Amino acid sequence: MDSRAAVVKDVERWVLHVPFHPRCAAAMQVYGPGWSVIELCRVTLADGVVGVGETVQGYTWGRSTDEHFARARGRNVFDLLWDDSLGAGLQMALFDAAGRWLGVPCHRLLGPQHRSACPVSWWAQSMAPAAWADEARAAEQHGFTTMKAKARPWYDVEAQLAAVAAAVSPHFRLDLDFNGMLMGVDLAAPLLGRLESAYPLLAIVESPIPQEDVAGNSLLRRKIRSPIAMHIGSPPVMTAVREGVCDGFVLGGGARRVLEDGIFCEQAKMPCWLQMVGTGLTTIFAVHLGAVLKEARWPAIPCVNIYSHPLVQDLRVEGGHIVVPQGPGLGVEVDWAAVERCRVEPTFAVPAVRQIHCLNWPDGRRSWHRSGGYRADFVAGRLSGFLPGMHLEVQLDDGSDAFDRDYRERFPAAP
Repeated sequence: MDSRAAVVKDVERWVLHVPFHPRCAAAMQVYGPGWSVIELCRVTLADGVVGVGETVQGYTWGRSTDEHFARARGRNVFDLLWDDSLGAGLQMALFDAAGRWLGVPCHRLLGPQHRSACPVSWWAQSMAPAAWADEARAAEQHGFTTMKAKARPWYDVEAQLAAVAAAVSPHFRLDLDFNGMLMGVDLAAPLLGRLESAYPLLAIVESPIPQEDVAGNSLLRRKIRSPIAMHIGSPPVMTAVREGVCDGFVLGGGARRVLEDGIFCEQAKMPCWLQMVGTGLTTIFAVHLGAVLKEARWPAIPCVNIYSHPLVQDLRVEGGHIVVPQGPGLGVEVDWAAVERCRVEPTFAVPAVRQIHCLNWPDGRRSWHRSGGYRADFVAGRLSGFLPGMHLEVQLDDGSDAFDRDYRERFPAAP
């Protein structure tokens, strides 16, 4: 092969607005409106081989900029693969192009293949119990056997689990991500103990209390049966292993970092899940990584289910797994018609939407807020949450006079 043919000739960036699926669009408008803006990177090599990657503007670990594109042009694609600083979209596109140039799947560039199919999980934001049940039913219909959901103090988590348990098959499992909002062992241990006893579908709990609380996490792990997952790096990995603060790790970031962290998990004999958010492109890239990482046996979290279209053809989940592609590069084909429908101007931004949030307390009290700023009060312990019967009501601006009057009456100083 002539190595000159593997030189990066050009890099293009397209901005897409991929609408959220109607099932979860309202929740995503509240918690992650920017996730709908996708930057598609397309790398063309000197011999015409094309690779594609993506960046979620509002979430991904690293965006690919014009400066990164300029650094890549004119260089051999194989000299660039392990440079995480190039950002998610460009690095993914380089791996896709390199695999296609060699005629091998991406996982062959990452290491020896360990599994032929990778577990993946459905994902749900903070929602009312009935909405979680709808998400879980949709997950099963699409071949998933696990759902990871954001547990928040403004909902009754026991009611949420009860709704999901009534909606799914006995083998379905639910992982809960608290993002540290259970505060401490005093709240976490009794609550999680009740959930474990009442709802066998509860599988893994992620960051139940703040990750930096080493003593608290170590004690909590001894008090509950459910495995605890933590984002790797906080506390430092050797502290986490030595003090026994968790049962496994959440991995994310660039290819080099994920592989290094995955190898650490293998040496420490601790399972991990890959949290790499995006459409079908990111989902499949995560599958290639999961194919070579021995401890990536917990379901990956791609969040592909939040989008109205995965942007790739024939994305299929069966029995909670995606088969590792064996075709060159990512091994999937982009649905260019869908991409074209979603294209927007490079300066596109999701318009802000006025919101009315109403916290409903078990004793009948109510408090109104313009957005989710109350989260800081729960995190600081100024408000108590996870109470039986507690729930949140959210109204999004629908353009009606009624919403406008209600909004102005409740928040007269607001713009």
